[in-house]
Order: sequence, then structure tokens, then C-alpha cells
Amino acid sequence: MIEDLIAEGDVVIMRPVPDPEQLKNGLIVAARVEGQGTTLKRFYRKGERVTLKPANPKYVPIEVMAKSVQVQGVLVGVWRGYDAPVKSAAKHKRQ
Repeated sequence: MIEDLIAEGDVVIMRPVPDPEQLKNGLIVAARVEGQGTTLKRFYRKGERVTLKPANPKYVPIEVMAKSVQVQGVLVGVWRGYDAPVKSAAKHKRQ
């Protein structure tokens, strides 16, 4: 999801979806696709078909029947940790 500024190692915060029929096109969802596993993509529904579009040009959209998709949640936030190098206090003592 690099074009949506979600990087490898980020933690996504999801909200459950009580009624997947009410999802708006373009939302970022965690979706379980029959035979393919779970993915994080933008959701688009047209009739009985669903397209899950990646935000990375390396990947192609997933186009399947709506009944093959279980939306597990909608993105509400992203948490990115910061791991600064820790320097030993002994190395910084004045002599």
C-alpha cells in the first residue's frame, strides 16, 4: 500500500464491518478472499462483483464475485513505530 503511505512493518488499526453491503467504494479494507488469503486493498463493488485494488503498481487488482470476499475490517488508522538506535551510555562517558 505504498501509494497510500502504508509501509511494511506498519500496524493498521481496523474497525469491524457490521454490514459489508453498506461499504462505500474506495475504502481501504482487510479482506479475506476465497483461495487467496487476506489482503489490505481498496474496495470497489459493482453489482455482484468486487474489485480489490492495490496501492502498489507491482500488484494487480483482485476481481472476484462478492460472495468470495469476507471484509474483515475497514482501516481507521496506521501506527508506525520508531526504532532509533540505542547507544551504550558507557560509550558516551567523558574521560
